[in-house]
Formats: sequence, structure tokens, C-alpha cells
Amino acid sequence: MTCWFWFIFVVVTILFRIDAKPTPTRPPKLLVVSYDAFRYDYFDRKVTPFMNELRMKGIFADHMRNVFVTKTFPNHHTISTGMYVENHGVIDSEYLDVKSNKTVKYSYDLYHYNNDILPIWTLNELNGGERRSGVMMWPGSAFEYHKKNATFRVPFNTTVPWKSRVDEVISWFKHAAEPINFGMMYIEEPDFHGHGIGINGARFDEVLLKLDEITYYLHEKLRENNMTDVNVIHLSDHGMATVTIDRIVNLTNYIDPKDYTTSGLSPVIHIYPRPGMNEIYKNLQKASHDTNKFDVYLKENIPEHFHFKNNTRIGPILAVARVGNSFETLYDSFSWYEKEFNITINEKSEFGVHGYDNTQKEMWPFFFGVGPAFLPQCEVPAFDNVDLLPLFCEILEIECLEVNGQLDIGGIIVSILGILALFLVYLKRKRAERHNAKYRVSDKRAS
Repeated sequence: MTCWFWFIFVVVTILFRIDAKPTPTRPPKLLVVSYDAFRYDYFDRKVTPFMNELRMKGIFADHMRNVFVTKTFPNHHTISTGMYVENHGVIDSEYLDVKSNKTVKYSYDLYHYNNDILPIWTLNELNGGERRSGVMMWPGSAFEYHKKNATFRVPFNTTVPWKSRVDEVISWFKHAAEPINFGMMYIEEPDFHGHGIGINGARFDEVLLKLDEITYYLHEKLRENNMTDVNVIHLSDHGMATVTIDRIVNLTNYIDPKDYTTSGLSPVIHIYPRPGMNEIYKNLQKASHDTNKFDVYLKENIPEHFHFKNNTRIGPILAVARVGNSFETLYDSFSWYEKEFNITINEKSEFGVHGYDNTQKEMWPFFFGVGPAFLPQCEVPAFDNVDLLPLFCEILEIECLEVNGQLDIGGIIVSILGILALFLVYLKRKRAERHNAKYRVSDKRAS
């Protein structure tokens, strides 16, 4: 059935109930689950039967468009704030503080380039009305925003089994004294294995199968606890591409490492020339043309669609490998890959890499949602993950801050979902107004 059929069906059903007495309810419930580096087309491999079926039952897009750089920290913070990277400042897993000449990694400072920007878990709680948030290992959730933490939070810890994470999140929704209405949960796969063993072959498919199993476990727990009022969004932050050793570009073949410092990890490197080293950009430009394996930009010439250059954390020169290539920092991980995954690296080895231009389909993540807020069996056009924050706010019925994303009638995902959501809000308000007016009249008569 089409989205429009369900839209008309729901609207007609509500119209017949327009005068029904409203029932006091708690805030709407939403759980967002992220699978790191789950590429949009992994569903085509047919190794995730439950997720494939669940996806088709709810509302889904063929893919989402993520933000540059297509890495974990930047995209998760965009998902939770509705801001482009140049605005929220989480430009990578690290940045160079030029004042102190120190590299800043995962920390409060990394996530507080702009203190006015709030993640959705904080925004939900600030709206009051018994709204509470619980965050399970979501990047950036370890830190306070406006001197406030989520009611429940668990910092990143890969030793915690996935089922234990699910059980704890469920317990937050069921908490006797402080139940949450909004939760976020992060799973580090298939990113973890994809980097070391590549994204092709049976071993990687086994990881996808395990993700399918934990998704089934989550929804079984929701069913067992009669939590049919919880909306669940499943999504990822980025995809992944295959790189082989012969596709690694060593920038030191073209520029002298004594002439510059760097920040960031492949495939995106920020380059800071030392004073007087004015030939670095020209040399990299020539190498880019000769190899056809990477692009290089002066900061002011970084493509507009990246939404990346207007930030003080960006280096004066940016080198971006093209999909399927990497820079020499990839070598630094080889010994760890061999030990962690019990492999021997050779010329045939494949590695998973992400961070490339966000217009490249290998970098695209996925999205689907199930629950009372969503139309069933409904495919919507691809949309930007910067638009998720307004969607979260709409589902949670909270005031949305001014962000880069939008919930736009006639726009992308909301061409159907947004019309329905806003129409439901309108009808709900009209019912409440009629109910309140009725009792105001009764009160007058009583007096």
C-alpha cells in the first residue's frame, strides 16, 4: 500500500474521532538506535532478514545524505544537534588547537565549539513535562551541555554486551520513579570490524547478522514489555569504502614533513605549513593532478556543499582522498589490525575507510522508523541527516531550536510524514480546545 493510502486512512479515522474526549498522556516516546558505518546498501546482501522486514513495515528511505566529513563523531553530533559540522565544530575525532599547538581528542572541548548548541537529549529534558532522556554510549553524551546531563547515561565501553545495553535502555523507559521518554543507543559495529577486515566476505557478513540479531532482541523486549507506544528510529552515521595497499598515497613523497604539521586521520588531513613554506599547496595541487587519487583545497576554497570551511578548527590546507584511496596514516593501524583480528596483512588485504566526500554513495547511511508516529509500509525520498533533529522534536512534541535542518511541508521526508504529524498536532489541539471549552461552560453553570 502507498504512503498516501495510509495518510488518508489515518486522517479519516481521526476525523471520525474528532469529538472524542482526550486522554491525558505522558510525553511521546522515541528511541534512536545508531549502527556505526552501516552502509545503506548492506540490506541488499540479504544477511539481515529481520531488519529488512522491519524496514519494509515502517517508514524508510533508500538512503540518507550525511555530512562531511563522513566520520563517526561529526555525523553523530549532527544527528543530535541538527547542525552542520562548521557550526557545531566536531570536525573529526581530533583537531589542532593552534593557540596551544596541541591536538585535542575526544573531550569536553571537542564538543563545545559553540556552547549555545544543544543535543536533543538535553533539549528534551529542558522542555519539562516529565520529559527525561537516557543515552547509551552515543558520541558526545559523556559531557554536560548547559551544565546538564541526561537523566541516565552510560559512557562508551565496548566490553558491555549489546544485550546488556538493550536491557538497560528498556529499564530506563520502565523506571518506576524517573521513566524516560527519549533514548539514544550507539552500537560500534559494523565499523569496528569493517576497518580491519574490509567490508567484503563472510566474516563481515557475520557481523551484519549479529546486528540483525540484536535488533530482533530489542524489538522482542519492547513487545514483551508491552511498549507499543515507543517509536523506534534505526539509522547509521556513514558508510564505508574498500581500500587496498596499492591505493595508499604517501603525501611525504610530494612535500617535506619538516615543512608542515598535520591534524586529522585519513582520508581527510588538515595541513599547517610552517612559516615561509609557501610551495606546499602548489606541490600538492600538482600531485593531485598527477595521481588522480586525492583533492586538495585552500581553506577558503573548500566546496560549499561540505558546510565545513567556516570554522576556526579547519586547517589552512585540506587534503581529501578520493573514494577507494587513503593517506599514509592508514599504515599506523596495520599492527593493531593484525593483532585484533588475527590477520596477516599483505598486498591482497582490504581495509574499510570512510570520511570521503558526502556526495559519494559509498558514504551514505540508512534510515527507517517504526511506531505510532510513522506511516506503515511507506518509502520516502532520500533526505539529509541534518533534518533529523526537527523530526525528533516533532515526534517528542517539543520546541525545536533554530538549526540547519528543517521540517518543511512539501520538503523531503516530511512531504508525507510532516503533513501527517502537523495535521495530528492540529487535530489534537482542536480536541483539547473543545474539551476545555465544554468544561469551562460546565464550570460556569455550576457556579
